[in-house]
Amino acid sequence: MRSGGEMVKTLEPDATARSNQSASLRLASLIKDLLFFIYLYCGYVQLRDFILSLLGRSRAVVLYYHRIGQTDVLTTEGEEFSRQLRYFKSNYECISLAELCQRLREGRAFRRRSLVITFDDGYRDNFTEAAPLLKEIGLTATFFVSTGFIETERDFPHDLRDQNAVGRFPKLRWDDLRQMEAEGFEIGSHTVNHTCLGKANGVIIEQEVYDSLAALNRELGASARAFSFPWGKPEDITAQAIDCVRGAGYYAAVSAYGGANTRGAEVFGIRRIDVGNGKMSRLAVRARIAGFDPDYLRLKMGNLKSQI
Repeated sequence: MRSGGEMVKTLEPDATARSNQSASLRLASLIKDLLFFIYLYCGYVQLRDFILSLLGRSRAVVLYYHRIGQTDVLTTEGEEFSRQLRYFKSNYECISLAELCQRLREGRAFRRRSLVITFDDGYRDNFTEAAPLLKEIGLTATFFVSTGFIETERDFPHDLRDQNAVGRFPKLRWDDLRQMEAEGFEIGSHTVNHTCLGKANGVIIEQEVYDSLAALNRELGASARAFSFPWGKPEDITAQAIDCVRGAGYYAAVSAYGGANTRGAEVFGIRRIDVGNGKMSRLAVRARIAGFDPDYLRLKMGNLKSQI
């Protein structure tokens, strides 16, 4: 009896601690959503966007996702993705990446806030889940694929870090990509092996950039294609890699560290916003797209400190 009583006493504080932690997380989530709500509807966003429109410098946001399915940090649930798409269509001018880059090259004024949808890596749910929802709602997207993973059972480096993700996510097939391209979706390159070009030597950079483009054009037919840097943070993108992408014949390159684009932006430095974390609240996603992006703010603050 004594040992049993001691066990109960030992377990009770743990249960209380878990309950307190859960309550704290819920409170923190509510506070964050309140901040996002205030940001979205206090009038600042509306006034800013009105002024930017008058100046011909409205924001063009490029979003990136990875997977559609059961919610996790890289996966948005299907119904929520559909809800997001309808919100985008109602609140933004939704255009293709190619259209955005054409406007930038021509130096056109940006009078309306616009939005581009992209996906990275090459998971098969992009074909089975994302593409049908995009078609249903009448939107387009660019899918950046790592060609060395197509029709394989290889796991991406970021999935290998999570034992629960290993072997769980099938990869796209060439026939999937052919159908997606025939339906008007754009297929771009994400290297061959999802290689971080910021840490690669010149030979590897050329192989990853040129070979992935050659594979796409061989399997899908020659077409104007864009490039997405794996990992996509500033340290993953070097001048040497950008020069290689430009020299290979891509029409644009995109990053993955936040921020918006507008008139005068460089087409080989398109900024993208991560909205593919399925654990983000609805208000968090909308606020991030509207400019409340904590990750990008931390990056900018870090750069500012390094210059002081």
